[in-house]
Amino acid sequence: MKIKSLVSILGLFFIYATATVWGQQGFKATPVFKGSTTMAGQKLEYLRTDKPEITSVLIEIEPGGEIGRHMHLVSGYAYVLEGTVTVEMDDGTRHEFQVGKGFLEATNMWHNAKNMGKTLVKLLVVTPGEEGKSNLIRPEKK
Repeated sequence: MKIKSLVSILGLFFIYATATVWGQQGFKATPVFKGSTTMAGQKLEYLRTDKPEITSVLIEIEPGGEIGRHMHLVSGYAYVLEGTVTVEMDDGTRHEFQVGKGFLEATNMWHNAKNMGKTLVKLLVVTPGEEGKSNLIRPEKK
């Protein structure tokens, strides 16, 4: 029984020492965002599909530029890499996000991301979706 305990203790020590030496050298994890509601206060919901897909896009908006009016069926996560982005909702509400901030995009609500500043805006946007289907909806042209 004593040998089993000794082996168990040595095994745990080996796992701890290995993780400490090999798994954590030069490593730092800084929390950036944690949330369960979109920027519009909507409860976060996951897509139900048999064909899940994640899309990651780097978006650049020049000063005075905009993405254009659109909506999403599922909330994507956006992280501001450079500049300040202003998201304008159809009701006139504005949400401003500066460099280093993350947010969950509104769903089923028309909105437009704009660069109202004097420097380039860069966003990293990660969106869940379904293979073969777009999560970005644009208004129909009249």
